[in-house]
Amino acid sequence: MKRLIFICAVFLGVIAAAGVLIAANANKKIKVMFLRGGEVHDWKNCTPILKNVLDQTNDFEVTFTENLDDLKERIKQFDIIIQYTTGMELTKEQENGLCDFIQNGGGYVGIHSASDSFKNSDRYWEMLGGRFAGHGSGKFTVYIYDHDHPITKGMADFEIEDETYSHNYHRNAQMRSLTRMNRGDERQSMSWVSSYGKGRVFYTGNGHGREAWSNPHFQRLVVRAAYWAAARNIKDPTNIR
Repeated sequence: MKRLIFICAVFLGVIAAAGVLIAANANKKIKVMFLRGGEVHDWKNCTPILKNVLDQTNDFEVTFTENLDDLKERIKQFDIIIQYTTGMELTKEQENGLCDFIQNGGGYVGIHSASDSFKNSDRYWEMLGGRFAGHGSGKFTVYIYDHDHPITKGMADFEIEDETYSHNYHRNAQMRSLTRMNRGDERQSMSWVSSYGKGRVFYTGNGHGREAWSNPHFQRLVVRAAYWAAARNIKDPTNIR
C-alpha cells in the first residue's frame, strides 16, 4: 500500500512538473527569425512595419536576417521563421537546415514572394506547397474561405491593394485553403496552411508592397498565423479592436 502511495505521489509530481513547464513555455516570448532579401520587393521598408505590430503584442522577439547561412544552424535558436524573400537559391546545407527545422517542429510563415524564392529546391517547394506562377494587381476583396480554422475564425472579408498571386502546386501538396480571391478569370487561394513533418506551415500570397503591409487586416492575418505556427493561443494584434 505504501509503495502504491509512493508511486501515485511520484506520478502526480511528474504531472505537476509538466504543467509548470507548459505554463512556463506559454509565457515565453516566441522567438522569430525574420528572413528577408532579394530583388523586386521593398523588404527593407515593409518588414519593419510587421515587426512593429509583432513587438506591440509583447509576445514575440523578432530578429531580422538576410544571411541564408543562418538557415544552417542559427535557425535552431528560434521557434518560427517568417520569410519575405524573392528569388535567390539555396545550397544543400541551407535547404536541409530550413526544411529540417520545420520538419522537426518549427513553425513557418511565408509571405507573398516566399513562393517566388529558392526555385532550385524541390524540397522547399514541397514544404511550402505552391510555387509562383503569375499575378495580377489592383484593389480586390480577400474572401475568408475557411471560417473554422483558428487563424481565420472570426475574421471578415476585407479589401486590399495588392498583387493577386497564382501558383503551381507541388505534386505532394496537401494544403487547407484559408482565404481566396475571385475577380474575373483570377480565382485562386490566397492563403493556406499545411503540415510538414511535425511543423506548421502558413503561406499568404498577399504582401506585395507597403500599402498591403500597412493594411490592418493583412497584419491581423499574419500575426494570427505567427501565433498558430508557434502552436500558441491565437491573439489579435493590438491595432485591432
